[in-house]
Formats: sequence, structure tokens, C-alpha cells
Amino acid sequence: MPGLLFRIGDAVTRCRVDIRSAIVTTLGAEAIDTLYVTEIAGGPLTKERADEVVGRLREMLR
Repeated sequence: MPGLLFRIGDAVTRCRVDIRSAIVTTLGAEAIDTLYVTEIAGGPLTKERADEVVGRLREMLR
């Protein structure tokens, strides 16, 4: 999917969380991206916020 990493970053930004670090790997046609995120203020995400971010990412990937 062209622009996948941009789309992921955009979805995360819209959730108002910070990407602290990322591991981006491509294996053939498969992308494996691991993101470490925090709240904008620097704290960890609650379970509810993490679920919100995951939901937004899943919507974007459809």
C-alpha cells in the first residue's frame, strides 16, 4: 500500500499522541511497523486510549 507509513503517522497524529520511536521493516511485500507512543504530555496511554488509537489505525487500513 503506497504511503502506508504516512497514513499510519497521520492516523496517530489525529489521535493526539506522540510517536516516541518506531521500528520500520519491510519483508518482501509485507510491512511490519512497530510504534512506541505516549500521550502528548509524555505519559503512557490508558487502555481506553490505546484501544482508540488501534481502532483508528484499523479503520485507516480498510
